Amino acid sequence: MINNEVQIQYTETFNNLLNDLIDHLSPYSSEEQVIIRVEDFIERFESLVSYTSTAAPISQPLLELGVRSFREFTADDFRLIYRIKEQENSVSIICDVIISQKQDIQQLLINYCLLHK
Repeated sequence: MINNEVQIQYTETFNNLLNDLIDHLSPYSSEEQVIIRVEDFIERFESLVSYTSTAAPISQPLLELGVRSFREFTADDFRLIYRIKEQENSVSIICDVIISQKQDIQQLLINYCLLHK
């Protein structure tokens, strides 16, 4: 996979949850500081998966629900849920969810469906 071209894509769901996360954390810190933390986290993620897309483990909470196709990168109190789509000469990393490590993924997905769909 190292020789394949890696493309990182962010879904609309990811972007909506990113905005929700920034809004949620901004009262506890300045919005600028929150954005810098999140940007650093995303840069760290991109560096890792650009080198080896399978570096992060399969998401345990989703595995317990029978979903095996999502991986979970955690660092700096954040979690990023992504999936890998391999093609002949490229690998697409599709980022679907970004949340705080304290958030319950099942509850978040239910709330997301209620609020954004």
